Amino acid sequence: MIQIGVLTTYDPVPREVEEKARELGKQLARRGCIVVTGGNGGLMRVVSEAAYRAGGITVGIIASELENISSDHPWHNPYNLVRVATGQTFTSRSSIVVRSSDAVILLAGGIGSMTEICIAYNLKKPIVVLTGTGMLADRLLGLFPDGYLDHRKIVSLHFESDPCKAADLAIRLAEENSTGGIVK
Repeated sequence: MIQIGVLTTYDPVPREVEEKARELGKQLARRGCIVVTGGNGGLMRVVSEAAYRAGGITVGIIASELENISSDHPWHNPYNLVRVATGQTFTSRSSIVVRSSDAVILLAGGIGSMTEICIAYNLKKPIVVLTGTGMLADRLLGLFPDGYLDHRKIVSLHFESDPCKAADLAIRLAEENSTGGIVK
C-alpha cells in the first residue's frame, strides 16, 4: 500500500479549503492509500476524518506535546486509526511524518509544513502542492517558480489545484519513485 503524507495546518481556514481537504482525504482512501498526518486537529483532522469515513487507513504521528491531550481539546484527532506517540516535539516528529510517506501533498500549511517540505526535498520524496488552499501552498510557486527549492534540483514541486488530480499525481509519483522511474 502506498503511504501518502498530507502536510497541513491546525490553524483555522476558509470553508472552501476544508472542502478541498475533505475531498483529498476521501480520494486518497478510495485509491487505497494509507494517509499519514501529524495527527493533530485542524485540517489534519478534516483529512483524516474524510479518509476514515471512506474506509481508509489513517496514521497520526503524534508530537509529545499532544500525546496526552483530552478528547475535548481542539487538536485532538479521533480519526487516527493508528496513533504513533513519538516522544518528540512538533518539529522533530516532522521527519517521521515524511520518512513514513512514499509521497507528500501540501495542503495550506505553515512553517511546520515548510520544514516537512524541506525534509521531503532532501530525501527525494515526491512533493505535490495543492494550490488554492492558501497559506504556504499558495506561496510556493511564487517563491520557487522553477519548482525546485535550491540549485541542486533534487526533486521538483508539482502544483495541482484539484484534490482528485493531486491524489492521482502523488500516487503516480510515489510508484515511479519506488521503482526508479518505471511504473509497474
